[in-house]
Amino acid sequence: MDFSIFDDNVSTTMNVFLVIGNIINLVYNIPQVIKTHKTKSTKDFSPTFLFMRVIGNCIWLAYSIELQQFLFMVANIVSLFSSIFISYYKVIEIYQERLITYDTIVNDDTIVNDDTTM
Repeated sequence: MDFSIFDDNVSTTMNVFLVIGNIINLVYNIPQVIKTHKTKSTKDFSPTFLFMRVIGNCIWLAYSIELQQFLFMVANIVSLFSSIFISYYKVIEIYQERLITYDTIVNDDTIVNDDTTM
């Protein structure tokens, strides 16, 4: 496979936009990854959104590999890494919430008495 940095099928202007798009893609993913790592919280992220984002990024990555476009591939790798990183923290968060719920149910000392006869 021959991966080219610039696409010979488009103009120089479009190649410049590809480079700018890659830089923006990198820049907009970094702050969210840093925030997620520092806070260890993904409460504002829907698990469905993250799952669909990872699947979508995998498909786009496969497409960029098929096209053999290096810049397109880099953009998709950055997005995929960011999505997986944030999803990792989401899975941990969901797991911890379920453990807390389970512990609350198992260790609940109150007994509910539904006997209404006196």
